[in-house]
Amino acid sequence: MNKIFLPVTFVFHPEWWHKNYGITFGRDFFYNPDLRVESDFKMRNILYERFGRFGTDEKPVKPRPCIGATYLAAGYIISEMFGCKIEYYKDASPSVLPEMLSDEKADKIEPVNLKTNAVFNQVSELMDKLKEKFGYVTGDINWQGILNVALDIRGQEIFVDMAEKPQRARRIFSSITETIIEFVNYIRGETGTSSISVNRAVEYVNPEINLHSNCSVVMVSPKTYKDILLEYDIKLSRALQPYGIHHDGNNLHLHADGYAEVPNVCFFDVGWGSDISLCRKKLSGAFLNLRYDPVKMRAASSEELEEDILRMLKESGDPDKTGFCCINMGWDVPDKNIETVYSTVDKYRKKFLSKPVLKNG
Repeated sequence: MNKIFLPVTFVFHPEWWHKNYGITFGRDFFYNPDLRVESDFKMRNILYERFGRFGTDEKPVKPRPCIGATYLAAGYIISEMFGCKIEYYKDASPSVLPEMLSDEKADKIEPVNLKTNAVFNQVSELMDKLKEKFGYVTGDINWQGILNVALDIRGQEIFVDMAEKPQRARRIFSSITETIIEFVNYIRGETGTSSISVNRAVEYVNPEINLHSNCSVVMVSPKTYKDILLEYDIKLSRALQPYGIHHDGNNLHLHADGYAEVPNVCFFDVGWGSDISLCRKKLSGAFLNLRYDPVKMRAASSEELEEDILRMLKESGDPDKTGFCCINMGWDVPDKNIETVYSTVDKYRKKFLSKPVLKNG
């Protein structure tokens, strides 16, 4: 455990890095070992120099062999392993071009064979080169989520499959689930972590958490989730402990009853707009990582921010099982708003600690 009381984490959109510091996010950023190390070191130093006064990580003193982009929200690797094409941009995260599998191909889909998969072998080659130079590797790669990947490889037809061809949908979901489990086990076997690239808050709660991205669950009803998708969250939880669920949609409270049936979930990302009090009531044993709207972060006044943050923290109800984050902030988000977040959370901490803990990320 690396538990920090009331952790605060931020992730900036690639546009922030590009416009403010000239960092670009082409394919080499992710796969060129020298550039991977150089970019990671540069980004860590930028964050320290700009925000270190707020109690963020210690000043980086040397490069590290980090295999994934832990300072971006970038999920694409599982979809690419299933055959989707990826587009890279200078100022955005990689974009997945849906594969749009035919009915016939969907009915025959199998889990990815990692040993023969060209995309996985590129990741393995990157790791080998870094280990040869440093003797070890660290970091991890965002492994997306079951419905997210299904949408990438099948398109909107996956919703038709779920309603009219559930056997086909289950074959797709099962193939993705098995692939994710094997991929995550490989990565965390090499680095010790799997999900800091999914949400950096994991590093400050428990770096061993495996965080499943359920972004697309916002698109289905709670009944549909329970009828067809719940069983795959259960499989992941049983295979990948400790287990967490990332739900960045505004309706986590509607899915809380279904999520409560997943055994041993220790962490939830709570999307902006969700009913936090109801989530706490129904998911009482879990850590709730409260997500703030990145668009509002850019435009809100300090007073509005403070009011929102204090309300959210109070609604969570258990400060020992609460964190705060804002993901994908734009290039022009004011530093004063970030400072307001840190100072407001620290003010709230002081109600529970004689000495504030200023560990943030």
